[in-house]
Amino acid sequence: MHTQVKQLHRTLVVTAFNERLYKSYAHRFVDTFPTDLLTLKIYSEDVLDIKSTHLHIHRDFVERNSYRPVSSYKFDSVRFCYKVYAIAQALEDYAYDDYDRLLWIDADTVFHKQIDEDWITEHLYDKHSIMTYMGRPNYYSECGLLLFNLAHPRTHNYINSVRNLYDTDNIYLLKEWHDSYIWDSVRQQYEAKGNKFNNIGVEHKVKAGHIQAYLFGEWFDHLKGKRKQIGYSKEIPKKH
Repeated sequence: MHTQVKQLHRTLVVTAFNERLYKSYAHRFVDTFPTDLLTLKIYSEDVLDIKSTHLHIHRDFVERNSYRPVSSYKFDSVRFCYKVYAIAQALEDYAYDDYDRLLWIDADTVFHKQIDEDWITEHLYDKHSIMTYMGRPNYYSECGLLLFNLAHPRTHNYINSVRNLYDTDNIYLLKEWHDSYIWDSVRQQYEAKGNKFNNIGVEHKVKAGHIQAYLFGEWFDHLKGKRKQIGYSKEIPKKH
């Protein structure tokens, strides 16, 4: 008698980019992502030539706040709102019944080796935590990769609390307006109430603060900032 074996975990991988960013660098993410091993959902406010899901819940925030001057990336609220809204929309669109983990990966990432459910379990997952993140000492967290434990009873509330800061424009009451600062601020409020988060960062500083290269450079390269132009991160250990 045939018995179907239930997979231990199902992870939805989410990223987001528009047409301009796809042509500039995100095509490398798409070309190297292990689509045969993990489910990927791409969100975009544009119509792309590749399979994607239309991102729409960000519109009101962008329309209300596009007028604001930007003095530095720390105050570029519109630029960094897309990640939050893509994660929130993915939670509504796909995650309630079908997945027990949601993994965000920034679109300026290139994969060198394949990752799968077992890799995520080994390197990122903690069943007792709402979210796994890469904390950095005396600095905001690196949020190019975030794993949300959808089976945790408080994870949906946490994501919606972050989204609510954007929906209400209350992010402008905070010291900085980029998404990493927002995720950290709300996380600290939840931690103060006894909720657990999984910090896989290291306690000492790493070169250029590129904690993701230090931890996972063997598998993928987050080409943030000027690294997009040179095509690799110099911070990745030479052994990789």
